[in-house]
Amino acid sequence: MRDNGLHTPDGFRDCLAEEYAFKRRTEDALESAFHRYAYSSISTPTLEYVEVFTDKGSVDPRQMYRFIDRDGEMLALRADLTPSVARIVATNFEPDGKPLRFCYVQNVFRYSPNYQGRLREITQAGIELMGPSNDDADAEVLAVGIDALCSAGLKEFRIDIGQVRFLQGMLEECNLAPAVRDELRDRVVARDFVTAEAIGREHDISEDMRRLLSNLPFLNGGPEILDEAREGAKNEKSRSAVANLENIHAALRDYGFEKYVSFDLSMAGNMDYYTGIIFRGYTSGLGFSILDGGRYDGLVARFGVDLPSVGFIVKVHNVIGALEKQNDRDPFSEADVLIAWTPGGRRFALSAASELRAQGMRCAASFTGDAAMNLREARRRGIQRVIWFDGTDRAGVTLWTD
Repeated sequence: MRDNGLHTPDGFRDCLAEEYAFKRRTEDALESAFHRYAYSSISTPTLEYVEVFTDKGSVDPRQMYRFIDRDGEMLALRADLTPSVARIVATNFEPDGKPLRFCYVQNVFRYSPNYQGRLREITQAGIELMGPSNDDADAEVLAVGIDALCSAGLKEFRIDIGQVRFLQGMLEECNLAPAVRDELRDRVVARDFVTAEAIGREHDISEDMRRLLSNLPFLNGGPEILDEAREGAKNEKSRSAVANLENIHAALRDYGFEKYVSFDLSMAGNMDYYTGIIFRGYTSGLGFSILDGGRYDGLVARFGVDLPSVGFIVKVHNVIGALEKQNDRDPFSEADVLIAWTPGGRRFALSAASELRAQGMRCAASFTGDAAMNLREARRRGIQRVIWFDGTDRAGVTLWTD
């Protein structure tokens, strides 16, 4: 029988010193990039009332960890950051036309019924831009995401950008009964284009529209595919969606980030949640996204304040996995200096260690006075130098390990 006192629950894991140091460096790099664009760090509670996440469209209720507290209130572990930020904004800020910029690095908790090595405690770093609803706001959020991934050390990645209004316009143009339109939408969102085409034939959708639906999987690539999308779409909503993407591309070119983006008009995601652009970041060697985001203008309104919003989250563990595949993890060392002493040198050693720590250096104390033994120990632990005090020299003797 397994002793649960020696194990972690499925989907939860320990993070030991070397891995944790690398994780913190990655998080700090991401958050520093957010700050450079004037996004302010905030923190949300680990526990929220379940209503914060219910019917908000961002998390499947079956993925939430829910329980009843002693007062009989239904609570949930934080399942997503965006609804929590929306709650903060709705209860603490008055819409005045000025952009609200927030960022965070926090853990979320999601139950995965079919656990297959997935984490259930997930670190997310992200931003939310609330207030502006124009193309430049969309472009800024994408630029921050690209800059953040570069700052974390990723060398090769791409951001695929779609626009949910493109598909919405096409579906409206088909003039289908609501139930049929929803089924066609679901098939396209699931990328089941064979069934989508069959639905089009069954309900006598025009040949041009069927052709456009069939070509959706191929409407991905550089900005040239936007010309093809505009030519194929006859309705104003789809055309305005293409114009939004064209303006975003032009702005990203001004940022100098256009090489990182491509377009995918078949990308739709949760169309009850996203209202404009939708995007995902990918890098080679990983079969899942490292960044997810989009425009969700209806979310804050569900908390009582109508405020357009756009943002993204970076999946920190996935970014770390990508960096490890790049072999970009620095050699780990728990300390910069090992301080050692004989009994007669302790006073000088501890005084010197205090001075070095005040300068920001990491000093580890040794509890053996043998210089050679300390040198071997420092090499084993990746510490670059040893300062040994034998009581005869106030400055100590510096021994380098490399």
